[in-house]
Amino acid sequence: MSISRDNIEKTSFFYSILKPYVDFVTKLYFKTKVNNFKNVPKDEIIIFAPNHQNALMDALAVLANINTEPIFLARADIFKKKSIAKILTFLRILPIYRIRDGKESLGNNEAVFKKTISILKNKNGLVILPEGNHAGIRRLRTLKKGISRIVFEAEEANNFNLNIKIIPVGLDWSNYINFRSKLFVNFGEPINVSEFYDEYKKNPPRGMNLLRERVAKELKKYMIHIENDEFYDMIDNIRYIYLPQMSVRMGFKNAKQPNQFYAQKEIINKLNGFIESDYEGTKILAEKTARYSELIQKLNFRNWIIQKPKYSTFGIFFQSILMIILLPFYIIGGIINYLPYKTPVWLTKQIKDPQFVSSVRDVVGLIVFPIYYIILTIVGLNIIEPWWLIFAIPTILPLMGLFAFHYYIEAKKIFAKLRYNIKTRFKNKEVLELKKCYEYICNKMDSI
Repeated sequence: MSISRDNIEKTSFFYSILKPYVDFVTKLYFKTKVNNFKNVPKDEIIIFAPNHQNALMDALAVLANINTEPIFLARADIFKKKSIAKILTFLRILPIYRIRDGKESLGNNEAVFKKTISILKNKNGLVILPEGNHAGIRRLRTLKKGISRIVFEAEEANNFNLNIKIIPVGLDWSNYINFRSKLFVNFGEPINVSEFYDEYKKNPPRGMNLLRERVAKELKKYMIHIENDEFYDMIDNIRYIYLPQMSVRMGFKNAKQPNQFYAQKEIINKLNGFIESDYEGTKILAEKTARYSELIQKLNFRNWIIQKPKYSTFGIFFQSILMIILLPFYIIGGIINYLPYKTPVWLTKQIKDPQFVSSVRDVVGLIVFPIYYIILTIVGLNIIEPWWLIFAIPTILPLMGLFAFHYYIEAKKIFAKLRYNIKTRFKNKEVLELKKCYEYICNKMDSI
């Protein structure tokens, strides 16, 4: 069955075939950890409400980690081209019109809202990004009215018998762009819309506002939310700088997810209290943190490198020998996979909005890589003997490309450790200052 807006909630064979592949590519691009999926009730009418920081990747993050085929609502301006509109409809995305799309276009929302009623009753699951648009800041912005309106119009049309559940979904990206960065998908406790029926019946605008406020309050629990504007950068940096120490203080055996999330939330809470109680002290801490960030970027280090006084020379030597042994595999894997890996990078160089970069790279990659390996396989049919070695092209070569990528990352880490040791040994002024800033931040956080 081909997908159109009229039957968008119906099962499609081609979509069902494509979804596992898209999910796999999404989880390959971002190393994904899911928490509390048990919170998603079975055989219920559900609306997923994730925070919106990373363009299309936010929707794909939800899609890749649920076992249904949900329908998405997205801003209407991306549907302007007919060819793009057909693709988006195939991907089960419906447009929502805003005042900036033209006042006359707002009438189109009525048909969309009516369609969402049949979608909800079909129990596909509806994904609404309630902030309306994306922004690359770790903060929940003011929610739009759409989610409340859709919920209550659907309930009202069904005599308040749908018993819709809203699931807040916190998405936390360690980096919005880089391949193999970390993604934490945190499913929240269901919000029962039935709790707001009485208030809505008495006063619809108030009922919708109360539901919207409840969604915002719950969503903040399951995401990294930095409320403070003035000291945003300080808080955002310290939640990584002090993470290992806070994990220990909270009794966690490691800083993996979800422990990392809980530790970072506690760091943010402690800093919020400190800001309220000691504004002058906060300004000093902010200055030290800004200087720390400036130095670590200038030295081309990462936060983890400064957490030790120095690194074992024997360890660096042993790792270097191992990397030399594995170098031929890196060269072969890198050369063979260079073109498909670099193509998405080249195509996104002119994108001005950084939050769109990973979305485009992900989509381009899921198209380019299979085409590339199919071409290599066809070429290999006339070259490779024995014939059965052809199967190595679509199986082993992608793994060699992934190995080459991680080899490159590990090589950078070894080189960073070596540079750090040398600069420490010769008492480099910037490294010494960096260490002093780090010690100040950690000591201050210990006292807080």
